[in-house]
Amino acid sequence: MSPRETSREEVNEIMRIASLKGTLIEQIRYSTSNELVSSDCIGDSCACVFDSAATLVSEDKRNIVLYVWYDNEFGYTSQVIRLAKHIGQVKSYRYY
Repeated sequence: MSPRETSREEVNEIMRIASLKGTLIEQIRYSTSNELVSSDCIGDSCACVFDSAATLVSEDKRNIVLYVWYDNEFGYTSQVIRLAKHIGQVKSYRYY
């Protein structure tokens, strides 16, 4: 299967929907900030912060570059707690 063409808007929309619906709502934070820097992501409970303003699509529209920031300590700890809740079948959802 060969790669298909895509656009920056399509990629960003896929990530936006993934961050708002389904099983990844606590995993991905979607950012539209043009000035996002790594220090903005410190203490975020999501596994990653997707930098939509930095998404790049090649001229042939078959290759993409995504910028995803993360806080290795707090985000990881939050992931471990979410896993423990999942294993213990604790149901508590976070709404934005």
